[in-house]
Amino acid sequence: MIKSSQKKRNYLIGEIKRHQVAYYADDCPKISDRDYDKLVRELFSLDSELDIPRSLTEKTLGVGYKKKDEFSSVKHTIPMLSLDNAFDFNELDQFFCKVEEFCRKTNMCSPPVYCAELKLDGVAVSLIYVDGKLTTAATRGDGINGENITENVMGMQGVPYILDFRRLQKNNVKFNNESFLEIRGEVVFLKDDFKTFNKNQEKSSEKLFANPRNAAAGSLRQLDATVTASRPLTFFAHGAGEIQGFTDNLFGNHSIFLEFLEKIGFKPLVPRVKNMQPQAIKDFISNVLTIRKDLAVEIDGIVVKVESFELQEKMGTTVRAPRFAIAYKLPSETVVTEILGIDVQVGRFGTLTPVARLKTVSIGGVKISNATLHNEEELEKKGVKIGDKVEVRRAGDVIPEIVRALDDRTNERVIDKKLSFSMPDFCPSCGGKTRKPKGEAARRCGAGKKCPAQFEQSFIHFVGKKAMNIDGLGAKVIKQLIDEKLVLSFADIYKLNRIQLENLERFGRKSAKKLLESINKSRTSTPAKLLYSLGIRHVGVQTAKSICDSIESFEELFSISSEKLSTIKDIGPVVVDSVLSFFKNTQNLKLTQELIGEIVFEEEEIKKSGVFAGKSVIFTGALKVLKRIEAQDLVQKNGGIISSNVNKNTNLCVVGEKAGSKEAAARKLGVRVITEEDFLEMIEVRK
Repeated sequence: MIKSSQKKRNYLIGEIKRHQVAYYADDCPKISDRDYDKLVRELFSLDSELDIPRSLTEKTLGVGYKKKDEFSSVKHTIPMLSLDNAFDFNELDQFFCKVEEFCRKTNMCSPPVYCAELKLDGVAVSLIYVDGKLTTAATRGDGINGENITENVMGMQGVPYILDFRRLQKNNVKFNNESFLEIRGEVVFLKDDFKTFNKNQEKSSEKLFANPRNAAAGSLRQLDATVTASRPLTFFAHGAGEIQGFTDNLFGNHSIFLEFLEKIGFKPLVPRVKNMQPQAIKDFISNVLTIRKDLAVEIDGIVVKVESFELQEKMGTTVRAPRFAIAYKLPSETVVTEILGIDVQVGRFGTLTPVARLKTVSIGGVKISNATLHNEEELEKKGVKIGDKVEVRRAGDVIPEIVRALDDRTNERVIDKKLSFSMPDFCPSCGGKTRKPKGEAARRCGAGKKCPAQFEQSFIHFVGKKAMNIDGLGAKVIKQLIDEKLVLSFADIYKLNRIQLENLERFGRKSAKKLLESINKSRTSTPAKLLYSLGIRHVGVQTAKSICDSIESFEELFSISSEKLSTIKDIGPVVVDSVLSFFKNTQNLKLTQELIGEIVFEEEEIKKSGVFAGKSVIFTGALKVLKRIEAQDLVQKNGGIISSNVNKNTNLCVVGEKAGSKEAAARKLGVRVITEEDFLEMIEVRK
C-alpha cells in the first residue's frame, strides 16, 4: 500500500513541478489553474496518509519559479571513491589473484565469491535516509564533498521519499528509531526517455544533448529544481555508504543488500549475478557484451565486487579506490563511415593537425563528423585517402579518432590522385611557409601570432581554466572579439566595456554584465597562473609554478639570466631558451607589463607538511590506477614537488608500466624507485 502511494506521490510532485516550469518559466501553461490546484490538493491528501508534514511538501514544491544562486556543500561521511579499471580478462584475473592472496594471508574465506553488475553511465548520487525518510541528496563531487541536490531528486523515478520498512518488520528485521541509511547509486536517462526528450527539445528549438550521460548531468545540476523535475531522470541504487541502527547481521553481503534495497522501494540493477567464481563472472561479462545494445540504459563497464561485507572491510581502500572491487571497462564502440575530406587545423604553436571530415555517424549517442589523424607521420602510417571507408572510435570514449582504413577487399578505391592527401607546404590560415623540424612528427607554421589561427588559439589558452580562468569567453566569443578588432592583445580583454559587448551578436545586457564580472574576477590571480597563461612553449602548469616559486617578483623574469633559470629544479635547457626568447621579444615584454598593471597577485599557499614534504617526485611509465595528473596532484597536496627530469635533486621515482630511460637514470643516480602501489600505500586513506 505504502509503495503504491509513494509511487503516486512521486508522480504528482513531478507533474506539479513540470507545470510550474510551463507556467512560470516558459509562460506557456499546459493545464488550467483549476486542474493545477486539483493536483496539489491530491498531493496534500496523500501526505496525510503517509504522515508527511505539509510544510516539507510546500518546501519541496516551492512558490512560483525560483532559482538558487548555487548549491550548498555536503561532506560525505564515507568518501565516494572511484574504481580501479581492468581492460581485459588478464587484468581481471590479476584482481582475482590479489583477492585470493589476501584471503590466504588473513585466513579469510577461501575461495572468495564475487558479484557483478552493470556500470551505468550516469551521475553518482548519495541519498541519506533518517528514520526511513529522505533528508539529504548529494552529488559525488570530489569524493569528499558533494553538492546538495535534495530538492532536485524529490519526485524522481526510483527515489522513494519514505522507505517501506513495514515489509521488513514482517520478516523480523529489526531497526531502531534512529536509523541512518545512506544509499548510493546512479542517476541516468533511460535510452528511450533520452530520445523522446531530445525530440521535444528539438521541437521547442532548445539545446540538444549529445548523450544520456550529459543530459543526466545537465539536468541534475539545474539551480531551479522545477527544471530538473520536468526531465525524465531515473535513479538506480547500487551500494551503501554509512549505515546505523540496523541489526548487525542484516547485510551479510553485497547481493543481500541489493535485494534489501529492492524490498524497500528502490529500482534493481539488472542483469546482475551473485555468489560467483571468477569464470562465471567472465561468462557474465561476455554475455553483457552481446546484449549491450539492447539494454535500457547506457553502460560503460561491468563492476565486479567481493560479495562478503566482512572481506570488503578488511581489504579496505587506497586513496582513490576500494581494493575489493574493479570496473571491467567495455571496449570503445566503433563504427564504419566514409572520409569526405581532410582539413588542416593550426594550433597555438603553429602545429598543423590533419582532421578527417566524415559522413556523420553516431557513437555512444554522440554524433561524429570529424576525427583527428594526429600528425603527418600518423597520416602516412595509416595511409588513409579521401573516399576511404574507415573504422572510427572515440578514444577513451571522448576524442574521435580513425582506427584504420578498411582493406581493398571491402573498400573499392577509385584510383585517382585527387583522392590522395598530403600536408600543405603553406599554412592554411596565414599562407606562410610550413616546415617539419628534424626529429618531430608534426609540421609547423612559423609565423607565430601573426598567423590568425595561432593568435586565436593563444587567446583560448589565455582564458582557460588552468590559466586566467575567465568563464564565458569561449572560442566563438573570442573569434567575435578578434573579428571586430576589440582585442588585439590579451591585455585588451581587461579594457572591454558593456556597450562593446552588447553590440556583439547574441549578447544582451545580462550576458555582457556576467562576462564583465568574470573578467574582473580574473584580475585576482597568482604569478604562476599568469606565467602559464602567456603560452610560452614548453612552460606548463608545473613548470610555471616552479619558476615563480624561485623568483622574488614577476618583473624579475624580464631580465633573468640563463644561469638563474638553470638552477631551478626540473628546468632544462629547452625551457630556459624558450623563456629567455619570450621575454627578449619587445612586444611580449610590453604585453606582460600591461597585464601586470591589470592583475593583483594573491599569495599561493605552500604546503610544508605531508608525506612528500620538500621532496622532488618524478613519474615515469603508464600508471594503472591513477591518471598522471591525479598522482601529481596528490604529491603537491602532500607537500611534494613534481619533477619532469631525473637529476641529483630528485628524491623519488614512481614507475608505471613500460617505464623507460628515466627509471634507469634514477637507479644510476641512487634515487629511490617505487611502484604505483607503493606510492598509493604511502598516502593511503583507510576507513
